[in-house]
Amino acid sequence: MASRIPPSEALAAWIAGRRWFATKTRRIVGVRLEDAVPLGGATLAIARVRLDDGAEDRYALPLAPARDGEVADALGEPDFCLALLGLIVGAGAAAGERGEVRGVPATACPRSLPAGAAPRRLGGEQSNTSVAFGTTVILKHFRRLAGGVNPEEEMGRFLTERARFPHVPAFCGHLEYRAHGGERLTLAVAQAMVAGARDGWAWMLEALAEPAHRPATLAMLARLGAATAALHRALASADDDPRFAPEPVGEADLAAWARAVRAQLAAAATAAGEPRLVGDLPVEDGLRGLAGTAKIRHHGDFHLGQTLYREATGEPFIIDFEGEPLRPLAERRGKHTPLRDVAGMLRSIDYAAAAAGDAPWTEGWRAEATRAFVDAYRAGTRGAAFAPAADGAFDRAVAVLTVEKAAYEIVYEANHRPDWVAIPRRGLLRASTTVSSGRGAGAA
Repeated sequence: MASRIPPSEALAAWIAGRRWFATKTRRIVGVRLEDAVPLGGATLAIARVRLDDGAEDRYALPLAPARDGEVADALGEPDFCLALLGLIVGAGAAAGERGEVRGVPATACPRSLPAGAAPRRLGGEQSNTSVAFGTTVILKHFRRLAGGVNPEEEMGRFLTERARFPHVPAFCGHLEYRAHGGERLTLAVAQAMVAGARDGWAWMLEALAEPAHRPATLAMLARLGAATAALHRALASADDDPRFAPEPVGEADLAAWARAVRAQLAAAATAAGEPRLVGDLPVEDGLRGLAGTAKIRHHGDFHLGQTLYREATGEPFIIDFEGEPLRPLAERRGKHTPLRDVAGMLRSIDYAAAAAGDAPWTEGWRAEATRAFVDAYRAGTRGAAFAPAADGAFDRAVAVLTVEKAAYEIVYEANHRPDWVAIPRRGLLRASTTVSSGRGAGAA
């Protein structure tokens, strides 16, 4: 088995150049294999990656047999991909020296591998890699791992099997690594493909490029706002499940959330190299209106790229419940105000306006798009325990959470796409002005 694994130095150089490597501002100083599982003519390695600051991250490394001494990714190999999906469909297992990879099917899982479903690796890779099997199933393989239940698995299973929420792809099952000592790591999830649906971000940019199609973007965002409201109601619907039961927002929550916003601002200032990126903001005042509402599970990394849009029927679908990949797993599984998702979508609208170019109409479109989404969300959450009854309290809280999200984006872009840092930086300064002035989300 060991002969199939490239040496540590070669793995380190290969990992450092991958899009999914999470800490591009750090240098890899060592790679240590924890296990290697033969599967489908390749090897699925579980590895510890040590960084120059002493930190360690764990990664799943699907490795094809080396060609000319070069490291090759096995997710480009059809036999390996079919073997991964086959473990889920058949509830099978593949053994390594220190553990096993096991498939766990869900109720929506097909009983056999789809006929003629040749694996096709999808583009747009970020912190994970997706492989489509014909037009029926998609497998999302995680790269950076954390011990415990991945929220993509947990949320997908809950929304499909318990809440029966119609605006998500049906959850088909997941793959996990089970160490002999008992630890479990989620490696991948399988979902049904949504026929006739397109990536929401790509659809939005194409529509914005054509003046005649821009009104359709506002209608899409209104539908997405209504679907987001329905998602949050679904996630708040299981009082008998402690993982999902709503809990009251108390003073300790508000204080912790304010600290988190300030910590994220400090991280953004460091990443941007601007110690005084923004001044002191009245964060606590902005969050005060959330007292007495409910905290629930929520998407956690909500933007247009986490949606699909079926233009023929006007149906939006919400995908990718993994949460913000730079945050700890326990935090991504935690309960919070779902208005964080609203803030995330407002930031995505800002990104779409920036991507459309510096044209006279973009600022007006951004304001209209924000209103379309927020108005539909507010209409769908009136009376919900997790949403402030007063519009002013709602607006002020969303403004603070928009600051937090923009600050997170600065850190993310500095690590992954340094040329994009200017976009969240502008958004952060705009949202900070909104928080300072006490105006509402529509101005963010």
